[in-house]
Amino acid sequence: MQRFSGLSLLRRGLSGQRGWQPQWRHAEPKPAYDALVIGGGGHGLGTAYYLASEHGLTNIAVLEKGWIGGGNTGRNTTIIRSNYLFPESAALYDHAVKLWERLSQALNYNVMFSQRGVMMLAHTVHDMQVAKRHVHANRAAGVDNEWLTPREAKAFCPLLNIGDIRYPVIGCSAAAARRATTRSPGVMRERPMRSVSTSSRTARSPGSAATRRGPWKPWRPRVARSAPRASASLRPATRASS
Repeated sequence: MQRFSGLSLLRRGLSGQRGWQPQWRHAEPKPAYDALVIGGGGHGLGTAYYLASEHGLTNIAVLEKGWIGGGNTGRNTTIIRSNYLFPESAALYDHAVKLWERLSQALNYNVMFSQRGVMMLAHTVHDMQVAKRHVHANRAAGVDNEWLTPREAKAFCPLLNIGDIRYPVIGCSAAAARRATTRSPGVMRERPMRSVSTSSRTARSPGSAATRRGPWKPWRPRVARSAPRASASLRPATRASS
């Protein structure tokens, strides 16, 4: 696989994006492997990568029935954070954030990792209590998180609407330093400015966060109107009544 650099990007841009090499080779199966990984999503590819980089295994096969990253890895919120409640979860995800910070350099591949912080908006007293509980738990575990008033939230994210709206913002928790987003090409659309997480009420009332592109609306995946029925051979057998 070719190496990427600023010079190579400039050269390909000036030549009409011609000359790029394929990123995946068409490999034929071998008689044997040191490790066989089922599934080419984030977990499967991560398993193969760290088996090679950390444990020296080079004869590894990753089997994927569809396209690489076509499952949950390519259909999520793209937010990378560690402001979870329990210390075990916070420590695990904070370690993952640190891995993401140097992943583009390690892979020599732009994973579109962008550290811009994450905000959890509170619209009710209950939301505020839950958010503050997370803030205190995170700070006790050494994970950056803080509580912001509506004006402080507005200063941090100027696009945020804290005016007279149906579900007003009464505050938010903000992990401003190292939380980030990444991009799943062709699946998720880009978020403006900073990542903003809202309660379920806000998701049903577009306009609670104003952006330069107009009212922010939650992204929903497009699904087929009718799913194909399972064939008779795949249906579970039923026992006839006597």
